[in-house]
Amino acid sequence: MQVTHSTARHDARAWQTALDRALSAHGDADALARYPHLANAFPAPTPSTRQHPLLDYRELKAWATRRGWQVRPAPERATGEDRHNPPVRFTRRPTGTARHSH
Repeated sequence: MQVTHSTARHDARAWQTALDRALSAHGDADALARYPHLANAFPAPTPSTRQHPLLDYRELKAWATRRGWQVRPAPERATGEDRHNPPVRFTRRPTGTARHSH
């Protein structure tokens, strides 16, 4: 089965929607997300030979900022193979500091 660009874009949107729902339901100020999940939601345009795409960190950061979160890699939480692609920490920004695009 061949994956088209529009199918990949649709899949990324589905991953983004799932992430948005999970973060909205999360009650704490901090949350962790695994790299492969985020890479599926925000795939870099560069092809990858790995199981999952590379993460477009710039796009993830812009998306998270619009929703009131700050993102940073969390290498201290990585184990085993994850140390090459560590989880990402989402930290809720204080209310009123989220940037909205106009």
